[in-house]
Parts: sequence; structure tokens; C-alpha cells
Amino acid sequence: MVLIPSLKKKTKGSVLAPIQDASLFYLPLQAYRHIMHPLVQQGDYVRKYQPIAASTGVFATVLHAPVSGTIEGFVEVDGQAVILLRNDFAEVATPLKIVDITTLTLEGFCTLLLDYGIVGAGGSQFPTHLKYRLPKGRIDTLLLNGAECEPYLSADFIVMQEKVEELLKAIQVIQSVLGVTRILWAIEKQNKVLKKRILQAAAKVNMQVEVKLLPNSYPQGGELQLIRSTTDKEIHKGSLPADHGILVNNIATIWAIYQALFEGKPMIERVVTLAGIKGTFSGNYQVKVGTPVAHLVQETANTWDANSQWAILGGPMMGKHVQSGLTPLHKGVGGVLLLKKQPQNQQNCIKCGWCVEVCPQRLMPLEFVRHNQNNTLEALLNLNLNDCIECGACAYICPSDIPLMEHIFEGKTKVVTPLIKRN
Repeated sequence: MVLIPSLKKKTKGSVLAPIQDASLFYLPLQAYRHIMHPLVQQGDYVRKYQPIAASTGVFATVLHAPVSGTIEGFVEVDGQAVILLRNDFAEVATPLKIVDITTLTLEGFCTLLLDYGIVGAGGSQFPTHLKYRLPKGRIDTLLLNGAECEPYLSADFIVMQEKVEELLKAIQVIQSVLGVTRILWAIEKQNKVLKKRILQAAAKVNMQVEVKLLPNSYPQGGELQLIRSTTDKEIHKGSLPADHGILVNNIATIWAIYQALFEGKPMIERVVTLAGIKGTFSGNYQVKVGTPVAHLVQETANTWDANSQWAILGGPMMGKHVQSGLTPLHKGVGGVLLLKKQPQNQQNCIKCGWCVEVCPQRLMPLEFVRHNQNNTLEALLNLNLNDCIECGACAYICPSDIPLMEHIFEGKTKVVTPLIKRN
């Protein structure tokens, strides 16, 4: 792991603020490993909270309308398919149904997670219901991921600071339906001010919660790294945490679960950190899914000069730079960053080994570059390229400024096709 300046101080001091809704929403159809099928047609009128896209199969999920209005069409923005929804600002909504938690079973809980479109809010958008489709009693430890190790981002911090009682309500339900005996809450040492708040709130509702303070290192929030830091269990990629009695949920995901259980709301919004270069009006905001980046920038009195600034969707390490201001926020986005473009001065690899040293998966990124350039795909597989969690630590530390992540992304794309043909 590597120590990276957090740059969170300014946004951690903010309060959670709302953002005025956009006139036009660009609702992404991209889901975990697939594209959802629209449930609406051009010209349809939809109500707020109405399902407008869904998918079936192993990674099934649902997308809901964040506002009421008219479906204007289906287009592609920044390489992804989206549904255009024109907001009528009438807030015509489908009735919300509050869940009876006293009779809620594990199967009923999984159905709720699917029907309410709840996915991993830490970035992957892995359908949350899949994590819970387990025999009751198989999980003994619920691990709450509040590490938020990416620089700049403090969205989870704000949720933990302002919504801890609500989070604990959701956790109590999870504990009941899963039969969990141990609750671990992981936060970084730089956020240790939260520990007392969490423990006091837990004591009020007679909950036993262990708060683990983690080093301020990156990528501390990776699922396997988090498990190792909090439980001393070494779980290799490809092995499920559930096989070891552990279930990990991101704090933002727990917040979405609370809203579904106690407010009857599907996952149509999330908390997002806006931060970046000096002069940026930064803070943490409640933003609806499908909101264009340009709208968020404008509503916070910021400006984005695409010639001199990167707009990053996510964190600076694992986020993706935005090509268009119409690019929408999705359920896995925890931040929007405006960063000054830096010139790259790529040089030859000096075999220093720093990329190997910082890799949390103990891989050899410098070898990925060589074999990707030579198209030696068997070597990439033998070097466990697919075990890479794409944290970007190798690229950050590289003194030669080699675009390691570009080679890793490209290499993963190359090895997928032969695997598909072989199977």
C-alpha cells in the first residue's frame, strides 16, 4: 500500500447539501457486466420512483426514474447508452411502500434489494442482493467499509457523521435477517473523530459494534485489503468473503438500504463529493442518478475548462475522466473532481520495482506492460492480470510516468476474448 495525501480537509468540514434537479436526466443503462433493457418507450410519461429499465439473469438489477417527466429518447453519451428523461418538475410519484421489518425474512430482504435497484455504491455497482443470497447463519461478521481511502472523497464520511443513527437502523435489520454475531465498522485514523459518535449511537440502541481504526494508506478500502486489515484473514481474489463468514458493505450502500427499508425509496440518488483544484467550490451533495456532470458543476457555482482541467468521475486513483459535460452520475460514483491537467513525461522503465512494492495484490505491473505490448496473452494470464483490482497505486508511484493502467485495461480486454472462445 502507499501513503497518498488525502486532501479531504475542506470537504469534510462541509455539511450535506441538496442540488437542484436538472431539466434533463441522462439515465445510464450500464450495469454490472451488462446493459439493462428499457421498460419504457420514447414519449412515455413516467412517475418518480417508477422502474424504467431492468435486467434479469445472474446480475439482475433495476433502474428507477429519479423524477417525473417524459422519455425523450435513447442516446449514447461518452460511450454509454442512456435514457433521456425530461423533468416536468411536478414530482408526480408512485406510492412508496414502507417495509414491515418485523416479518422480513432473508429471502424477502434479497427481493427488496433487487426490486429497489440497490447496488454497490463503492464503485463496482455489483448487485447487492447477490451478496445476501446465502443460507442464514453462514455469515458471522458484517464488515462495514467506511475507509474511503481515495484522496479528496469524503461522501461516506459525511453520511457517517450526519446519518449514523439511520445507518445503525439498517444494520440492525441486516443483523437480524442474516443472523450476524459480529459487527465491524472500519474507518481510517484520519476519521477517528467518528469512532466515539458511532459507539455512542450504538450504545443507545443496545448494539455491540467494534470500530476498527485503519492506517491512512491506499488502497485500504479494497474489499480483500479491508478484510486483511480488520480480521487478519488472507483471502485471495477469486475466493468469496462469504466462504470465510464475512460480508462487506460500503457505507453508501448501507445508506441506500436504510432509505429502502424505512422510507420506501429505491436507489435514485446518492451523496457525491465535489472537489479539486484551488478555487473550486467544494462540498458534499445529495445528487440524483442521471444528473449530468455539467449540471452539478454549474449548480455549485463552479466552472470547468476542458482545455486545462480534467473532470474525473470518481476518485483521482480509480476514477475515469469525463469526455462530455453530459456524462451522468451513476450509482457507483462517490465524487466529481476538477483537476488541473498535468503534462506526462513518459520515460523508459528503470526496473526500480516500486510498482511491485505498492501493489496490494502482490502482482508485477511492469511485466503487464511488456506482455501487453508483445501480445503474449498466456503470460498475462499466468501473471494473474485479472487479479488486478485497478487501484492505480502502481501508476501513481511510477517515477518513469509509464501509463501502467492503460496497459492493464488493454491487457484485460485482450485476454477476455480468447477466454470466451475457449469456453
